[in-house]
Amino acid sequence: MLIRDIFSFGEISLISEGKSSGPLKFKGIFSEAERPNGNKRVYSKALMEREVKKLQPQIGERRLLGELDHPSDEIVHLGNVSHVITKLNMQGNHVVGEGEVLNTPAGKVLAELLRAKCKLGISSRGTGSVELDESGSTYVVGENYNMITFDMVSEPSSQDAFPGIAESKQLNEVREPIVEELKHFHNDRLYVTALKRRLGKL
Repeated sequence: MLIRDIFSFGEISLISEGKSSGPLKFKGIFSEAERPNGNKRVYSKALMEREVKKLQPQIGERRLLGELDHPSDEIVHLGNVSHVITKLNMQGNHVVGEGEVLNTPAGKVLAELLRAKCKLGISSRGTGSVELDESGSTYVVGENYNMITFDMVSEPSSQDAFPGIAESKQLNEVREPIVEELKHFHNDRLYVTALKRRLGKL
């Protein structure tokens, strides 16, 4: 399943203004371990350390690309790439990273937003599973988690407004009323069809 979590930059730090000296560069806290996020999910520190270490070869080869806004799947779509992640490391429980804005259509939009000091968030994108913890209030991200990249996103007042993974119980809670509505709709269609046949015989 696709897992996406948003972490607000807070006060974003621009390393370079991206003028004659080179591209626009930024840094900030990309994610946090051992603490429930806005989607009530918790990543263990060991899990985050493992995934950050795993991504280092991609970072070294400038292959860890991110998109502007929310992709619908785990594939990095080159047509929407806006930045490349150049550094990623753990500082305590925080995943701290640096990125470089690319001179792509999406990158130009991102550069203008950053220069205008617009409030942005960074969204971690990965695949894996979650389990409800003993308290029943948060979800623990499983060991099968695979971190893919970090995307730049706008941030609404509630992080729950962002699309994300839903645990199986939540999916059933959403699915059941829809199924019931479809059943009623199906029964109504059968009734109308029968009524039409009946009227046709009169």
